[in-house]
Amino acid sequence: MRFSDDMRFPHPVLSPVTGDFTTGEFDAEFKAHENPSTGALILDYEIRLTEAAIRDLVITGRASVGCFVRCEDTYYTELRRLTWPGGRTDFSAGSLINRVSLRPVVWLENALDAWDPGTIHPEFAPPVSLEKGDIIAVGDEFIISVGQAKLAPIESIFELDRSPDVPEGRIQVELERDRITILVAPKTYETISLLREQTKGRPVVMNAVYLPAVMEVLDGLRGGLGQYDGWRWYQPFIAKCDAKGVDPTAETSILENAQMLLGSPASTLSDLVREGE
Repeated sequence: MRFSDDMRFPHPVLSPVTGDFTTGEFDAEFKAHENPSTGALILDYEIRLTEAAIRDLVITGRASVGCFVRCEDTYYTELRRLTWPGGRTDFSAGSLINRVSLRPVVWLENALDAWDPGTIHPEFAPPVSLEKGDIIAVGDEFIISVGQAKLAPIESIFELDRSPDVPEGRIQVELERDRITILVAPKTYETISLLREQTKGRPVVMNAVYLPAVMEVLDGLRGGLGQYDGWRWYQPFIAKCDAKGVDPTAETSILENAQMLLGSPASTLSDLVREGE
Protein backbone atom coordinates (compact mmCIF):
# COMPACT_ATOMS: atom_id res chain seq x y z
CA MET A 1 0.00 0.00 0.00
CA ARG A 2 1.19 3.50 -0.81
CA PHE A 3 0.01 6.09 1.69
CA SER A 4 -0.72 9.68 0.73
CA ASP A 5 -2.51 12.68 2.17
CA ASP A 6 -5.29 12.10 -0.37
CA MET A 7 -6.20 8.64 0.91
CA ARG A 8 -9.69 8.15 2.30
CA PHE A 9 -11.02 5.26 4.39
CA PRO A 10 -14.59 3.95 4.86
CA HIS A 11 -14.18 4.30 8.63
CA PRO A 12 -12.94 7.12 10.90
CA VAL A 13 -9.16 7.65 10.89
CA LEU A 14 -7.28 10.10 13.08
CA SER A 15 -5.22 12.20 10.68
CA PRO A 16 -4.14 15.83 10.19
CA VAL A 17 -6.18 16.00 6.96
CA THR A 18 -9.34 13.95 7.51
CA GLY A 19 -11.13 15.63 10.42
CA ASP A 20 -12.69 12.24 11.30
CA PHE A 21 -12.06 12.87 14.99
CA THR A 22 -13.08 16.05 16.76
CA THR A 23 -10.03 16.07 19.05
CA GLY A 24 -6.61 14.45 19.27
CA GLU A 25 -3.40 14.30 17.27
CA PHE A 26 -1.00 11.61 16.10
CA ASP A 27 2.52 12.04 14.81
CA ALA A 28 6.06 10.77 15.25
CA GLU A 29 9.51 12.34 15.29
CA PHE A 30 12.41 10.44 13.74
CA LYS A 31 16.15 10.93 14.06
CA ALA A 32 18.41 9.02 11.70
CA HIS A 33 21.90 7.84 12.59
CA GLU A 34 24.01 6.45 9.78
CA ASN A 35 27.10 4.28 10.01
CA PRO A 36 29.34 5.74 7.29
CA SER A 37 31.58 2.67 7.19
CA THR A 38 28.83 0.06 6.78
CA GLY A 39 25.88 2.06 5.43
CA ALA A 40 23.59 0.70 8.14
CA LEU A 41 20.87 3.01 9.49
CA ILE A 42 19.45 3.41 13.00
CA LEU A 43 16.22 5.31 13.60
CA ASP A 44 15.38 6.79 16.97
CA TYR A 45 11.74 7.75 17.28
CA GLU A 46 9.21 9.30 19.63
CA ILE A 47 5.46 8.86 19.13
CA ARG A 48 2.85 11.41 20.14
CA LEU A 49 -0.76 10.28 20.39
CA THR A 50 -3.22 12.53 22.24
CA GLU A 51 -6.57 10.97 21.29
CA ALA A 52 -7.42 9.21 24.57
CA ALA A 53 -9.39 6.26 23.20
CA ILE A 54 -6.85 5.31 20.50
CA ARG A 55 -4.03 5.83 22.97
CA ASP A 56 -5.73 3.40 25.37
CA LEU A 57 -6.05 0.83 22.57
CA VAL A 58 -2.31 1.05 21.93
CA ILE A 59 -1.34 0.88 25.61
CA THR A 60 -3.55 -2.18 26.21
CA GLY A 61 -2.29 -3.98 23.12
CA ARG A 62 -5.58 -3.89 21.20
CA ALA A 63 -3.89 -1.66 18.61
CA SER A 64 -0.31 -1.33 17.42
CA VAL A 65 1.74 1.60 16.24
CA GLY A 66 4.17 1.36 13.39
CA CYS A 67 5.72 3.09 10.43
CA PHE A 68 5.28 2.49 6.73
CA VAL A 69 8.80 2.69 5.27
CA ARG A 70 9.29 3.25 1.56
CA CYS A 71 12.44 3.74 -0.52
CA GLU A 72 12.03 3.94 -4.30
CA ASP A 73 15.73 3.55 -5.08
CA THR A 74 15.99 0.15 -3.36
CA TYR A 75 12.34 -0.90 -3.82
CA TYR A 76 12.13 -1.31 -0.07
CA THR A 77 8.59 -1.32 1.35
CA GLU A 78 7.68 -2.38 4.86
CA LEU A 79 5.15 -1.72 7.56
CA ARG A 80 7.49 -1.78 10.54
CA ARG A 81 6.10 -2.28 14.02
CA LEU A 82 7.35 0.26 16.57
CA THR A 83 7.44 0.12 20.37
CA TRP A 84 5.30 2.50 22.37
CA PRO A 85 5.89 5.36 23.10
CA GLY A 86 9.35 5.47 21.54
CA GLY A 87 12.48 3.50 20.88
CA ARG A 88 14.98 2.53 18.24
CA THR A 89 14.88 0.40 15.10
CA ASP A 90 17.63 -0.45 12.63
CA PHE A 91 17.96 -1.21 8.93
CA SER A 92 20.69 -3.27 7.31
CA ALA A 93 23.28 -1.72 5.03
CA GLY A 94 21.99 -1.05 1.53
CA SER A 95 18.32 -1.51 2.35
CA LEU A 96 17.68 2.24 2.32
CA ILE A 97 19.45 4.86 0.23
CA ASN A 98 18.76 8.43 -0.81
CA ARG A 99 15.11 9.52 -0.31
CA VAL A 100 13.19 7.53 2.31
CA SER A 101 9.56 8.10 3.27
CA LEU A 102 8.36 7.34 6.82
CA ARG A 103 4.63 7.38 7.54
CA PRO A 104 3.47 6.58 11.12
CA VAL A 105 0.26 4.55 11.41
CA VAL A 106 -1.88 2.82 14.05
CA TRP A 107 -3.82 -0.34 13.25
CA LEU A 108 -6.14 -2.63 15.18
CA GLU A 109 -4.99 -5.98 16.59
CA ASN A 110 -8.56 -6.95 17.43
CA ALA A 111 -11.96 -6.16 15.97
CA LEU A 112 -14.03 -3.47 17.69
CA ASP A 113 -17.80 -3.75 17.86
CA ALA A 114 -19.97 -0.71 18.48
CA TRP A 115 -17.00 1.49 19.31
CA ASP A 116 -17.83 5.06 20.34
CA PRO A 117 -15.04 6.95 22.11
CA GLY A 118 -17.05 10.18 21.98
CA THR A 119 -14.62 11.93 19.62
CA ILE A 120 -15.68 10.45 16.25
CA HIS A 121 -17.19 12.98 13.86
CA PRO A 122 -21.00 12.71 13.73
CA GLU A 123 -20.96 12.02 9.97
CA PHE A 124 -19.85 8.45 10.78
CA ALA A 125 -22.95 7.97 12.96
CA PRO A 126 -21.09 6.32 15.85
CA PRO A 127 -20.89 3.75 17.27
CA VAL A 128 -18.82 2.09 14.52
CA SER A 129 -17.57 -1.46 14.06
CA LEU A 130 -14.00 -2.02 12.88
CA GLU A 131 -12.12 -5.11 11.73
CA LYS A 132 -8.78 -6.47 12.84
CA GLY A 133 -6.05 -4.79 10.78
CA ASP A 134 -8.04 -1.60 10.10
CA ILE A 135 -5.91 1.54 10.18
CA ILE A 136 -7.26 4.00 12.74
CA ALA A 137 -4.56 6.71 12.73
CA VAL A 138 -2.17 8.08 10.10
CA GLY A 139 0.48 10.73 10.75
CA ASP A 140 2.28 13.16 8.48
CA GLU A 141 4.90 11.80 6.10
CA PHE A 142 8.47 12.25 7.32
CA ILE A 143 11.27 12.37 4.72
CA ILE A 144 14.89 11.53 5.45
CA SER A 145 17.94 11.36 3.21
CA VAL A 146 20.22 8.34 3.59
CA GLY A 147 23.72 8.14 2.17
CA GLN A 148 26.48 10.53 1.18
CA ALA A 149 24.65 12.54 -1.50
CA LYS A 150 23.37 15.12 0.98
CA LEU A 151 26.92 15.86 2.19
CA ALA A 152 28.19 17.16 -1.14
CA PRO A 153 28.62 20.96 -1.24
CA ILE A 154 25.74 22.34 -3.24
CA GLU A 155 28.15 24.20 -5.52
CA SER A 156 29.58 20.83 -6.61
CA ILE A 157 26.41 19.96 -8.53
CA PHE A 158 26.60 23.23 -10.48
CA GLU A 159 28.98 24.29 -13.20
CA LEU A 160 29.63 27.66 -14.77
CA ASP A 161 29.83 27.86 -18.55
CA ARG A 162 30.18 30.55 -21.22
CA SER A 163 27.42 31.26 -23.69
CA PRO A 164 27.46 33.98 -26.34
CA ASP A 165 23.66 33.86 -26.37
CA VAL A 166 23.34 35.22 -22.84
CA PRO A 167 23.53 39.03 -22.42
CA GLU A 168 26.39 40.38 -20.33
CA GLY A 169 25.47 40.75 -16.65
CA ARG A 170 22.72 38.13 -16.76
CA ILE A 171 22.56 34.39 -16.04
CA GLN A 172 20.57 31.50 -17.43
CA VAL A 173 20.18 28.03 -15.89
CA GLU A 174 20.20 24.82 -17.91
CA LEU A 175 18.74 21.78 -16.10
CA GLU A 176 18.95 19.14 -18.82
CA ARG A 177 22.61 18.33 -18.25
CA ASP A 178 24.40 16.06 -15.77
CA ARG A 179 25.32 19.13 -13.73
CA ILE A 180 23.12 22.17 -13.29
CA THR A 181 24.75 24.63 -15.67
CA ILE A 182 24.82 28.36 -15.08
CA LEU A 183 25.26 30.04 -18.44
CA VAL A 184 26.77 33.53 -18.63
CA ALA A 185 28.34 35.77 -21.27
CA PRO A 186 32.13 35.55 -21.76
CA LYS A 187 33.06 38.72 -19.84
CA THR A 188 30.68 37.89 -17.01
CA TYR A 189 32.22 34.42 -16.90
CA GLU A 190 35.69 35.89 -16.38
CA THR A 191 34.43 38.18 -13.61
CA ILE A 192 32.66 35.38 -11.73
CA SER A 193 35.65 33.08 -12.13
CA LEU A 194 37.92 35.74 -10.62
CA LEU A 195 35.55 36.29 -7.69
CA ARG A 196 35.36 32.56 -7.00
CA GLU A 197 39.13 32.44 -6.57
CA GLN A 198 39.08 35.20 -3.93
CA THR A 199 37.97 34.65 -0.33
CA LYS A 200 36.09 37.93 -0.24
CA GLY A 201 34.45 37.16 -3.56
CA ARG A 202 32.63 34.03 -2.41
CA PRO A 203 29.76 35.89 -0.63
CA VAL A 204 29.17 37.93 -3.78
CA VAL A 205 29.03 34.84 -5.99
CA MET A 206 26.73 32.97 -3.58
CA ASN A 207 24.23 35.84 -3.47
CA ALA A 208 24.46 37.14 -7.03
CA VAL A 209 24.85 33.82 -8.90
CA TYR A 210 24.03 30.71 -6.87
CA LEU A 211 21.00 32.09 -5.01
CA PRO A 212 19.03 32.94 -8.18
CA ALA A 213 20.27 29.71 -9.80
CA VAL A 214 18.93 27.60 -6.92
CA MET A 215 15.64 29.51 -7.12
CA GLU A 216 15.44 28.62 -10.82
CA VAL A 217 16.02 24.94 -10.03
CA LEU A 218 13.31 24.98 -7.35
CA ASP A 219 10.95 26.63 -9.81
CA GLY A 220 11.68 23.89 -12.35
CA LEU A 221 10.97 21.17 -9.77
CA ARG A 222 7.72 22.68 -8.55
CA GLY A 223 5.76 20.90 -11.28
CA GLY A 224 6.92 17.47 -10.06
CA LEU A 225 10.04 15.60 -9.02
CA GLY A 226 10.11 13.02 -11.81
CA GLN A 227 10.93 15.18 -14.80
CA TYR A 228 14.66 15.58 -14.07
CA ASP A 229 15.42 12.32 -12.23
CA GLY A 230 17.53 11.04 -15.11
CA TRP A 231 20.20 13.71 -14.65
CA ARG A 232 23.12 13.23 -12.25
CA TRP A 233 22.50 16.47 -10.35
CA TYR A 234 18.99 15.42 -9.37
CA GLN A 235 19.68 12.97 -6.54
CA PRO A 236 22.20 15.08 -4.58
CA PHE A 237 20.01 18.16 -4.98
CA ILE A 238 16.93 16.33 -3.67
CA ALA A 239 19.05 14.86 -0.87
CA LYS A 240 20.03 18.40 0.11
CA CYS A 241 16.38 19.41 0.09
CA ASP A 242 15.39 16.46 2.28
CA ALA A 243 18.22 17.13 4.73
CA LYS A 244 17.18 20.79 5.03
CA GLY A 245 13.45 20.06 5.26
CA VAL A 246 12.66 21.67 1.90
CA ASP A 247 9.84 20.26 -0.23
CA PRO A 248 10.46 21.44 -3.82
CA THR A 249 6.89 20.61 -4.86
CA ALA A 250 5.17 22.56 -2.08
CA GLU A 251 3.57 25.94 -2.72
CA THR A 252 6.02 27.67 -0.40
CA SER A 253 8.38 30.58 -0.99
CA ILE A 254 11.07 29.68 -3.51
CA LEU A 255 13.26 32.46 -2.15
CA GLU A 256 12.94 31.17 1.42
CA ASN A 257 13.71 27.59 0.35
CA ALA A 258 16.75 28.69 -1.67
CA GLN A 259 18.11 30.59 1.31
CA MET A 260 17.66 27.50 3.50
CA LEU A 261 19.56 25.34 1.01
CA LEU A 262 22.43 27.83 0.83
CA GLY A 263 22.57 28.49 4.58
CA SER A 264 21.31 32.10 4.56
CA PRO A 265 23.92 33.45 2.13
CA ALA A 266 23.10 37.11 2.84
CA SER A 267 24.60 36.65 6.31
CA THR A 268 28.04 36.20 4.71
CA LEU A 269 27.97 39.69 3.22
CA SER A 270 28.96 41.12 6.59
CA ASP A 271 32.39 39.51 6.04
CA LEU A 272 32.98 41.99 3.21
CA VAL A 273 32.30 44.92 5.50
CA ARG A 274 34.65 43.65 8.20
CA GLU A 275 37.43 43.06 5.68
CA GLY A 276 37.01 46.59 4.37
CA GLU A 277 37.28 48.23 7.82
